Amino acid sequence: MEDQTDKERIISLVKQAIEMLCEKNLSSVVILSSYKINSVLREHYGIDIRVDRIGRILSNLAKRNKLKRLSTNIPKYQLPVSNLSTLEF
Repeated sequence: MEDQTDKERIISLVKQAIEMLCEKNLSSVVILSSYKINSVLREHYGIDIRVDRIGRILSNLAKRNKLKRLSTNIPKYQLPVSNLSTLEF
């Protein structure tokens, strides 16, 4: 991973966190937020990335994959678990 840039490394970590959230989820839809992804990275990988950086990556991911945004103060997106394999990062 040393030849990757910092942004690519963060994107791959966010991808791993989203995959982990989908694996542990019981329903057919996962709600993604930068805080949730940050807590997964902190608990399972011991990595603390600023939430606003994760939020920008998540926002780009949501636009690219046309994920539905929930109307909350903190941006949250719906990801059907069945769409995980077709996500573009």
